[in-house]
Amino acid sequence: MKRIYPHIRKMTLEETNCFDFCNPGLMMEYENLLIPLNAGYTDSIYIYQEKRSIYILTYSTRIGYAGLDEIDSMDGDYIGAVFMEDYQLQEVISKQWHNMKPETLIRRLSGYL
Repeated sequence: MKRIYPHIRKMTLEETNCFDFCNPGLMMEYENLLIPLNAGYTDSIYIYQEKRSIYILTYSTRIGYAGLDEIDSMDGDYIGAVFMEDYQLQEVISKQWHNMKPETLIRRLSGYL
């Protein structure tokens, strides 16, 4: 798994309307893909690629949640997604989930995709 650093920006008004969002979100631009992110402006975001899959880890230790999206790098289709709140992460991942390396958290969360 290799970390990648695609461009992330706020959505335009047109993109916000296109995705039926109430508020503008974040958009990832990677190669020929535009992918809306399930992340807030203050979330930590880590993006990795492995073969054809792009893994997008977003989390907030302040609010207490983590999410992982798996996306096909060829066409931008969602393969799977998981979202857990702090109490769930403590129960199924580790009580110290917020201290884990992003790669470890991705591997553990990917079992729930």
